[in-house]
Amino acid sequence: MRKVVIAGLTLVSVVGAGCSSVGFNTGLPVLTKNGRGILVSETAGPPDLERGRHARLVGKPQEALLDLKPLAEAGYPDAMTLLAATYLDFGTVDSRAEAEKWYRRALHARPDAGLSLARLLIGYGKRDYLPEINSLIDDAARRGNEEVDSVKLQRYMQFPDLDTKNDGDLIAQRGLRSDFVSVQVQSLVWLRQNIAKGNNAALLEANCRTLLSVEPGCYIDLAHFYRYQHKQDQLEKILDAALLAFAAGANSTAQIDDSARLYQPPTQYASLAGRLAAAMVDEINETSDGDVPEQESAAASPGQPDLDFEDDDFEGTNPKAPSAADVSVATPERKEPPAPGTAPAEGNASSQNVELANKVLRWMLARGGEFSVEAAIVAVHYPFLLPDVDLEATLRPAANDKNPAAVSALADLLFNSQRIATRRPLEAVALYKQCLGYVATETRANSRLGRVYSMGILGDPNPQMALKHYLKAARAGSVESYASLARMFLGMSGIQVNRVNGYVFAKRSDDAGRPMMMRIRKLKRLNELKLDLESADMFEVLQVKLLDQITSEMTAAELAEAQRLYQMERAIQPVLKQPIPSDIYTRGQQQ
Repeated sequence: MRKVVIAGLTLVSVVGAGCSSVGFNTGLPVLTKNGRGILVSETAGPPDLERGRHARLVGKPQEALLDLKPLAEAGYPDAMTLLAATYLDFGTVDSRAEAEKWYRRALHARPDAGLSLARLLIGYGKRDYLPEINSLIDDAARRGNEEVDSVKLQRYMQFPDLDTKNDGDLIAQRGLRSDFVSVQVQSLVWLRQNIAKGNNAALLEANCRTLLSVEPGCYIDLAHFYRYQHKQDQLEKILDAALLAFAAGANSTAQIDDSARLYQPPTQYASLAGRLAAAMVDEINETSDGDVPEQESAAASPGQPDLDFEDDDFEGTNPKAPSAADVSVATPERKEPPAPGTAPAEGNASSQNVELANKVLRWMLARGGEFSVEAAIVAVHYPFLLPDVDLEATLRPAANDKNPAAVSALADLLFNSQRIATRRPLEAVALYKQCLGYVATETRANSRLGRVYSMGILGDPNPQMALKHYLKAARAGSVESYASLARMFLGMSGIQVNRVNGYVFAKRSDDAGRPMMMRIRKLKRLNELKLDLESADMFEVLQVKLLDQITSEMTAAELAEAQRLYQMERAIQPVLKQPIPSDIYTRGQQQ
């Protein structure tokens, strides 16, 4: 054995007979190449592939980098694919770019890395990548890679318009019987995301019962089914089983069956526990980015006026351009959030289920660490939970450590939460800007920053910045941001009313099954003139579909231009996520 020092690294050459040999230093053994390979080591000990893999799987990506990056830079394809997976685990926009770079470098020696690269490119959500994505999927299929169905499903989920023959359901049903965990999990995710299609709800419930060990997220699905089916005993049993499974999973040193061919993120058991608690009190069709119409959020805040109507829209006249306060999105009736420690009104969640949610959250607090952080994140979104917990104190250390979900939740807490004595919107805005650097929070942060700039939280409203952030969020799938864009062009201070642009964005909201409605106040026809009537007795309020109203006011040239721009906007994401029927969890109840 001899040692050679290159650029601060110690290269240990192991000479032996036969096709391969094993070099032992500290740490796990490393298989050398052709009996004359090299082991890369530093003075702190010899990094190796298996130790890097292990560090990644137990949630220590920084330690994994110390082992994997030198090996990847030395040209080892397995190290390249594992290094790419480790960069993806960091969850930042920059680390995703690094992952793409290393998958591409590995491709020449490891064609199987093409599926993981395809999955990464799909995540960008940009149609420009589709030719390369399709090529990588087709190549994997030609080579007989049995995990290709998982990536096909992900492609259809990101670009639903491509599934012209409804192949997705057939692939998912086949995938449930696959021998590959990645395919089984993605098939369940497909059923979950397309739960309103065909028999998918029943399939999800039935298969979740048998695949709990494969996809722990099924505990949340079953909790939803039992909650809405009012099967309280089964609900409480599934909660207890879930907590045992999450504890065991978090304590395991082998969280996933890592595949060098297809990237799988480590299971986040703390996040699953948080979702389980939320499943006790959440509502069907909650908005994904938390954005609500400005007039609704203002009315829900004590001491703020209820933004109402413009005054001169009398019967027999053409209504003038509506103000932003006149326009809302047709959604199920929103209930004012209860005060901390108070159960929400019946219909949102029963007091019994609030107790179950708090039971899960207090179990999480007792476990400490990332579980405590996730418990605080849930309580930020549902402020009636954990009323005695200092949420800011719990979230702050994790946010300082750049935990994306903690940064986002802390921003929400400081921006507009009843759980703190003094709101600090400027600090919240700085945190939202930080969220732009994380893959998981980028879209929501853009939506929130759009609202910040449109409302003038930093001073005067900044329509250009609001437009920039709302448009990024909308094109990434935020329907709420499309609605906000429509409001901007139909009466936001600082922006000239533009019915063409308003039409485009209102129609996109309509495409997602959330038509925008406009309130018009009309003078009542009275049998006799009474000068002492209250305003409420003189006027009636009508709701009309905004798209119909502005279409009726547009010239033929305006409408043609609006249709042209709409087709361009629609081409970015032709199919938007639709609302889920309110009875989805009770259809065809299984006995």
